[in-house]
Amino acid sequence: SIQKELHRMKVVQEMMHKKMTLSTETDKAPDFMVALRPHTVWEKTPVKLFCTVGGHPRPIVKWLGACVVSDTAEYSAVATNSHGSTTSKYYRALLVYLRFTSILTCVVLVFSSVPHMTVIHHSKLEITMLDRFGVSFGTEGGSIRLVCTMVVVPDLPNVPPLAQWYRDDKLLKAGKLAEIKVGGGAATLTLPHLAKDDEGLYTLRMWTKDGTTEHSAYLFVKDAAPSVAGAPGAPISIKAFDINSDYVLVAWKPPNTTNEAAITGYFVDKRESGSATWSQCNDSPVRICKYPVHGLKVGHAYHFRVRAVNSAGISRPSRESDKVTALDPAERERLQVIKLDGKHEVVIKDDDLEGYVTLPGEPTDMHASEIFKSYIVLSWKPPSPRGRAPLWYIIEKSVSGTGAWQRINTAVKLQSPRYPVFDLEAGKKYQFRVYSENLYGASEASKPTDPIEKVDEHGVPSAPGQVVATRNTKSSVFVQWDPPKHPNHLMGYYIDASLVGSKTWAPCNHKPYKHTRFVVHGLTPGETYVFRVQAVNVYGLSDESQESTPIAVEPALKRGVEYATPSAPHGITMLSCDGASMIIAWNSPKHGGGSKINAYYVDKRDADSLAWKEVNSAPTKTRTYTVDGLTEGTFYEFKVQAGNLAGVGVPSAPSTPLKCEAWTSAVPGPAYDLAFREVRGDSLVILWKAPVYTGASAVTGYIVEMAKKGHHYHPLNEEAIGHCYLQVNGLEAGAEYTFKVKAVNAEGVGKASQTSEPVVAKALPGTQEIQCGVDEDTGDIFLSFEACEISETSNFAWSKNYKEISDCPRVAIETKGKHSKLTFVNPDVSDLGAFSVHVTDTEGVSASHTLTEDALNTMLELSYNIRHPIVPLKHQLNYEVLEKGHVRFWLQCLKMSPAVTYRFIVNDKEVTSSDVGSHKISHDVNTGVIQMTVDHFSKASEATYTVQIHDGRAKNQSSLVLVGDVEKIGRTDCILFVFVSQVANVKKETVFHWFKDEEEIVLETPPNVMSGSVALPISLFSRKDQGHYKAKLSDDRGKDTSILSVGVVVTSLPLLFLSGSSASELVLQCTPEGIRLQCYMKYYTEEIRTAWLHKDSKISSSEKMRIAGTAEMAWMQIREPSEKEKGHYSIQIMDATKSHTRTFDLSGQDRGRVVGGLPDVVTIMEQKTLSLTCTVWGDPSPEVTWFKNENEVVSTEHAKITLEANKFASLTITAVTSEDSGKYSINVRNKYGGEFVEITVSVYKQGESPPRPK
Repeated sequence: SIQKELHRMKVVQEMMHKKMTLSTETDKAPDFMVALRPHTVWEKTPVKLFCTVGGHPRPIVKWLGACVVSDTAEYSAVATNSHGSTTSKYYRALLVYLRFTSILTCVVLVFSSVPHMTVIHHSKLEITMLDRFGVSFGTEGGSIRLVCTMVVVPDLPNVPPLAQWYRDDKLLKAGKLAEIKVGGGAATLTLPHLAKDDEGLYTLRMWTKDGTTEHSAYLFVKDAAPSVAGAPGAPISIKAFDINSDYVLVAWKPPNTTNEAAITGYFVDKRESGSATWSQCNDSPVRICKYPVHGLKVGHAYHFRVRAVNSAGISRPSRESDKVTALDPAERERLQVIKLDGKHEVVIKDDDLEGYVTLPGEPTDMHASEIFKSYIVLSWKPPSPRGRAPLWYIIEKSVSGTGAWQRINTAVKLQSPRYPVFDLEAGKKYQFRVYSENLYGASEASKPTDPIEKVDEHGVPSAPGQVVATRNTKSSVFVQWDPPKHPNHLMGYYIDASLVGSKTWAPCNHKPYKHTRFVVHGLTPGETYVFRVQAVNVYGLSDESQESTPIAVEPALKRGVEYATPSAPHGITMLSCDGASMIIAWNSPKHGGGSKINAYYVDKRDADSLAWKEVNSAPTKTRTYTVDGLTEGTFYEFKVQAGNLAGVGVPSAPSTPLKCEAWTSAVPGPAYDLAFREVRGDSLVILWKAPVYTGASAVTGYIVEMAKKGHHYHPLNEEAIGHCYLQVNGLEAGAEYTFKVKAVNAEGVGKASQTSEPVVAKALPGTQEIQCGVDEDTGDIFLSFEACEISETSNFAWSKNYKEISDCPRVAIETKGKHSKLTFVNPDVSDLGAFSVHVTDTEGVSASHTLTEDALNTMLELSYNIRHPIVPLKHQLNYEVLEKGHVRFWLQCLKMSPAVTYRFIVNDKEVTSSDVGSHKISHDVNTGVIQMTVDHFSKASEATYTVQIHDGRAKNQSSLVLVGDVEKIGRTDCILFVFVSQVANVKKETVFHWFKDEEEIVLETPPNVMSGSVALPISLFSRKDQGHYKAKLSDDRGKDTSILSVGVVVTSLPLLFLSGSSASELVLQCTPEGIRLQCYMKYYTEEIRTAWLHKDSKISSSEKMRIAGTAEMAWMQIREPSEKEKGHYSIQIMDATKSHTRTFDLSGQDRGRVVGGLPDVVTIMEQKTLSLTCTVWGDPSPEVTWFKNENEVVSTEHAKITLEANKFASLTITAVTSEDSGKYSINVRNKYGGEFVEITVSVYKQGESPPRPK
C-alpha cells in the first residue's frame, strides 16, 4: 500500500541522514554535501564563497544573491542536472572578527543542514501487466528490446505511469546505452549497443496506487565473433578507482574461457573525453585484472577499456568505462570543522592555518596499497603543513639491507600520493621512502616502508564443490554447487555445459554470477548434458569443479506428471530480534508446482538499498530462519524463494521494512504459522505455533480472535487455552473468516499474530471422515481415512491432539494410494484422545476422530473375539433319546472344515469311540453335526457333558449338565416285569438258578432262597423278552424244576393301561434335520399301538416324516418342513379299553427362512455401493444375522444392516474396496428353525475386467 511505501521512504531518509557518502559511480540527483555557509570579512576585502555539490552527471551551478555594504548579504546556490535540481538554504551572515597571530582568517558559520530526501512516487493508477518479456538472448554488438504490455486505469495520455527498470537491482537511467519508453499500454527497454556487461536479471517495477508491481527475467549476452580465431572474449565491468590528480586504478573482470587457450594477460587503453583516439597504457600484458594508470593530466576526463590476450591473439575491446576526471581527492580533506560557543560550526582550510609556510613537511604513512607479481602501488599521506606553493613528490628505493637509495621517478613529477612500480626484481625485498618538494625546496624523507617483495598474495580461488543439476523445464536446467573452500576475494562464478559424449564445452553465462544457484536456459530439449563451475577473482579463473551427473533436458517429471517451480512464499514476519540478528518466518507457497518443496532461499537488503544480498547459500528446509550479522537500528527487507524438483520459483514480494532492534517487552511475541484443518460447513480447526519470543515469563495460553468478512474481530475464548489449536463451531456455511492469535503470559497479552489467510466455511467435495474399527482378520483396532484428493507429493500426516505422530511405538501407519490406516499396538486408556490426519499438498484434505473409553472397550472386546476366534455354532450341545434306551448327544456348527478336531469330555474325562459298547462318536462335515451316542444310559450316567472343537485357529466348546434328569431320560426303574417262584424246604446250601430258553440268567444279586420266594425282574419288557423260563433248585438232596412259557401278548397287557394314560402333551423340538414332535410316556415299546395324523389323515413313516420312539417317548421327525407341512397334528395311543389322543397345532407356525432375492455370486467394481437384499419369513418373526467369513457383521456407516417390517433384510456396503471381498451369509431363525444362505462377493479395481464367477 502507499502507506507502507511512505513508511519505507521515511526509513530511507533516516538512514541516508546517518550514512551520507559521496558516490561518483551511481547516477543521482544534485545534493549539497557541504552547503553554502555565512562568511564574515573586513570591509573592502575580497571573499570566496564555496560549497560542495554532488550528483551524477556533474551538476551545473548557478549563483544568486545581492550585496549591500552596510547590510548583511544573502546568497544561494542552485545545482541542476538531468535528474533534478536543489538549492542551498539561505543564510543570514554574522559580523565576526577573528585574528590568529596577525593572520586574517576566513570563517564559515553553519547553522543547519538538510539531507537529500528520497523521492516518493505518488500514483493513483491501477496497473495490470499482460504480456511480459521472458528469458532473452543477445550478442555483443547487437541490440534487444524488452517489452511488457499492460492495462492502465485510468489511461491518461498526458500522465503515463512511472516505470523503473533495474539490472541486478541497479536502477537504469535513460541514455545512449539504454532507451526507456512508457506509453501506449506498454513499457519498453531498448539496449541498442549490447555488451556482456548488459547480462543480468532485468526487473520492471511499476508504481501503482497500492505500491508497486514487478516482473523479472534474465538476459544472456554472448561473445561476438572474435577478431582472430581462438582469441578470448572481451573483459567485463571496467571501472576506475582510487582517482587522483594524475593516477587511477583500473579494474575489470576476466572473461570466461571454455575451448579457447588460457589468457596470458591484458592490455589497458585510455582516451581523453572528447577524443576518439585510444592509446595503450601498458607495453606488456598485465596478468591480473587490475592496472594502475599514471601520468594523467590534472582536471582532464578519461575513458578506459581493456583487451584480453592469449596465444591465439587479442580479444575485442571491452565496453569503455564511465568518464572519470583526474582530481586531487585531498582537497576536500584539507577542510577542518571548529565549533564556536557550542552553537556554530566553523569550516576552515588547512592552507589558512599554515600561514606563509615555504618548505613542505615530509609525507607520512608510506606503504604498498597493491602488491602483485606484476607491480606494486606505493601510497602515502600528503605532508602537513604543505604550504601554498604547488607540490610534487620524489620517491627512492633501496634493496633491503643495503642502505643504498636510488631515485625511481627522475623523469616524472608526481602530483598524487600514489605511484606504481613495475621494474622490481623477483625474489628481492625493497624499501621505499618519499620526499615532498616545491619551488622552495624538498622536505625530509618519510619513514621507510617495511621490506616489500612483489608477489601474488592469494592466487585464484579453489575449485567449487559438488555440482548438482536437476530438471527445470523442457529447455532449462537448475544447477547448484558448493562454494570453494578458499574464495580469495571471490568475484563470482562461470557455469559451463557440455553434451554427454562431447568434449566441447559452452559457456552458460558470460558475466560472473555471484550466487551458488543458477538456471541454465537455452538448452536443446531431449539432449543430455553435464555441467561444471569455475570461480573467478582478480587473478583469473579457478580449476574446474567436478562434472555434475548427466541430466536430460526435459520437464521435471514423475510418473508422467510435468512439474513446475513453486509459487512465491508469502507472509514474511519477524518472530524475534536481539539487536544483532532476527528470526523470520514465512508461509509456504500456495502452489507447490506438483513436487515436494525441499529448499528455501532467503535474501536481504537494507531498506535504503536496491541491492539484494544472499543470506543462505545452502538451502534451508524449514520455514523459519535466523539472519545474523545485522546492524542494530537498521531497517531490513527480506524476500524468500522456494525450490522443488523443478527448480527455484519466483521470489516473494519484499517484506515490510523490519527494524533490527532488541526486543525487551515483558509480554510474548506473536504466534505464527496459522493453519486450518477439517474445514466444514459449520466448523473448522485452527492451529498455530508458539511464539519464539516469550517475554519476561513463560507463555501460559492463547486468545483466538475471529472476524467474519466485513465485521470486526472478537475473541472466541474468554479464558486463555493452553494448547496450540482450537475447534471453532457455529460458523455460517459459505461465509469467509480470518483469524488472529495472541499469546498470554503472567505479564499480559502479547502482540497479535499476522492475520491468517481467509478461509471459507465449506467442506471439499467428497470429504470423508475417519472410520474407527476392528480388523476382521487380525483383530487390530484401527483408524482409517480415505482422501477425496491427493497429489503426487502428498503425505498423510497423523496427529494425536494435533501433535504430529512420528516414530511412535504405540501405532503403526500404512498408506496406499488415497487410503491411510493407523493401527494401534496393544491399545489402552493412554491412547484415548483426538486423532487427526491431514493430507499435504492438497487444498486442505483433513479429518479427525475422538477415541473415547467406551468405544475403546467395545472394540477391545471385539478384538479379543477375533484374535481368539470361535467355531460358530448353529445349535448348542443337546441330547435326543433314541430307541432301546440309547441317548444321542449332538451339536451343529454353522460350518466346519475337514480338518476339524473335537473331544467329548464327561466329568473331566475324555471318552472315545474305543470305549467298547459304551459310546459311538462321529461327525458330518456337510451338515456340521458332531454327535455321540450312549448305548446304556443309567443313573451312573449323570454328569456334565462337554464338546471341545478345534477348526484351524478357531475354537469353541459347549456343555450340557445332566444331573437329576436321568429318570426323565432313562426311566430305568419305572417298569419291571417280575417272575416269582415260591420255594420251600430249602437250606442255606440250596442253589437257585434262572434259565431262559435253556440259557442260565446270571443276576447281579444272587437270589435269597431262605426268604421263601425268588424273583426275576425284567426291565424295559418287550417282544424280545418272550420265551421259556424255568427255575432250578438243587442241593445235596436233589433237584427241582419249575417251567414257565412267557409271551408278549399276554404279559404286556397290564403295561398298555399304564402307557396310554401316562402320555404327555405333544412338544416340538428343533433337530439338525428339521423339527420333531414328541410325546413322553411312562413306558413305550414298539408293541404299543400308536397312530400319527396330519389334518385327520393318517401318516405313514417315510423319509420326509419318520415315525419312531424310545423307551419313554414316541416321536415323529419332519425333515425340512415346508408350507404344506403346516396344520393340525395328533397322536393316538390305544390300550385295551380306550384310545388316548394328544394334539399339536402347526398352523400359522413357521421356521425362519429366506424367501428369495439373494444371488450366489456378486462381482462389483471399487467405490460402488453393494446392496444385498432379500425377503425373510417366519412365524413368529425370525431374527436375522449377517456374517462375513463366518464372523458376525456389526452395522456401521460403511456396512449398514437394516430389517424393514420384519420382512425385508438388507446389508448395504458403501464405497466398496478389495477388503470387502469375501463370503457373506445370512442366518434367519426363529424358535421353529431357520435357514442359512451364503453369497460370494468379489470386488475388482477400476479398469480391470470383472472376474468370472466361481
